[in-house]
Amino acid sequence: MLNSNDVSEYLKISPHGLEARRDASSFESVRCTFCVDAGLWYYEVTVVTSGVMQIGWATRDSKFLNHEGYGIGDDEYSCAYDGCRQLIWYNVRSKPHLHPCWKEGDTVGFLLDLNEKQMIFFLNGNQLPPEKQVFSSTVSGFFAAASFMSYQQSEEKIILPRHRRLALLKQVSIRENCCSLCCDEVADTQLKPCGHSDLCMDCALQLETCPLCRKEIVTRVRQISHIS
Repeated sequence: MLNSNDVSEYLKISPHGLEARRDASSFESVRCTFCVDAGLWYYEVTVVTSGVMQIGWATRDSKFLNHEGYGIGDDEYSCAYDGCRQLIWYNVRSKPHLHPCWKEGDTVGFLLDLNEKQMIFFLNGNQLPPEKQVFSSTVSGFFAAASFMSYQQSEEKIILPRHRRLALLKQVSIRENCCSLCCDEVADTQLKPCGHSDLCMDCALQLETCPLCRKEIVTRVRQISHIS
């Protein structure tokens, strides 16, 4: 269960404690209520929105600096899986992984093996090689934890059978050129100097750093599309 008393200021936690959503512009984080010190542990989340999230494991020493854009995987006491940018995060550094980009309805698994001192991430049952860097700084006191960029959401697996849940998701219509954060407006804005351009102007104006590369945004340029 997600801990409503161990969460940064703007993250929304559902009443049952199994779902989190972020609707503002900062990078919000949360830990669960249960700490583990030994043994083998595993949890899963269902991806509700396919944008930028960093989900994994963190200790109580891990810092949530939401306005600076630091979350799970951005210090030496946590490690996170990022299925949008296809990265593993540890200590503010990232490395690419071989999974495809996650999408709505995907199931992401998080294995913590404190006996072997390793973490293993899964996407729809397909596992990545173990991650062991975090154990150079800490070996116990881990919580399931997650960080969310604007308008992102995940939840613990719900009771509906998987085939019914996926059937419902297929009924949702999302344009190919929609903003990657709000999924409502057209992605018509380019961020400078990094050049990323999958956002609408409304979302871009709420950000100080690019959600994909984390470079500081100097200016925002609306791109004009010609429809024939």
